[in-house]
Amino acid sequence: MAFPKHAVIITAAGSSERFNTTSQLGVKKEYLSLDGHTVLYRSVAPFLEVPQCAVILVTYPEGMEDQCAVALEDVFQQNFLPVVLVKGGKNRQESVFNALKMLAAMDLDIEYVAIHDGARCFVKPELVIRTLATATVFGGAVPALPATDALKIINDNGMITHHINRTHAVGVQTPQVFRYPQILEAHQKAASTATTYVDDTEIYTDYGQPVGICEGDRGNRKITFIEDIPDAENQIQAYLQSLEEGKRSSQAARALHQAMDEVRKEQQES
Repeated sequence: MAFPKHAVIITAAGSSERFNTTSQLGVKKEYLSLDGHTVLYRSVAPFLEVPQCAVILVTYPEGMEDQCAVALEDVFQQNFLPVVLVKGGKNRQESVFNALKMLAAMDLDIEYVAIHDGARCFVKPELVIRTLATATVFGGAVPALPATDALKIINDNGMITHHINRTHAVGVQTPQVFRYPQILEAHQKAASTATTYVDDTEIYTDYGQPVGICEGDRGNRKITFIEDIPDAENQIQAYLQSLEEGKRSSQAARALHQAMDEVRKEQQES
């Protein structure tokens, strides 16, 4: 197949609430490591192997731009494909919209946008290519796997109210790929409503665009809970210590510069 020109948005601006439930430490799971590389690096790197990618945009929480850049390792340093950091919003939907608006400002010649969760660090280039190929047929595409568990709907009290026939039920993954600028237009319309959407396929189909599915990958799992990273507790402690040391060094540097400025001022006045 001829690879379509595309851009990639990596969503990594969430609060990692489910991951930090046990520790209450508030550390971004994407910035921790698995087998020598950060979760975020592993989520981004496979997209570098897919031809015709024009740019990769990575969302980050407010105030964490530097930490995001460090977590990207040499992905952020390579010079053959631009990587742009985008400040996220109050939820995933707003973060993706921010990235799409940044993409629009770049005015690139692209046909599709792939949107991928920064916590899905086991994605393979083959899955990205398969999803892109499916999007060229339907306009939008998502990798999916058949539901294997019995599916139920419960009420606020935790009681089962409905039983779902799983024959046509699937669980979807990322990357989710959409024709551009149709995904931007769908997000623009969604932003003007009070609805909060679960994912981008819901936004795309709500505004009249079709989404097909391709075969997902059971290995393409998402880092969600703290036990998903074997030594997460130790990493978190070391990470927080490094942040604290960096903060103290920064404060010391500012104090030194301030003292030097005062000395220079006194010398000029004398």
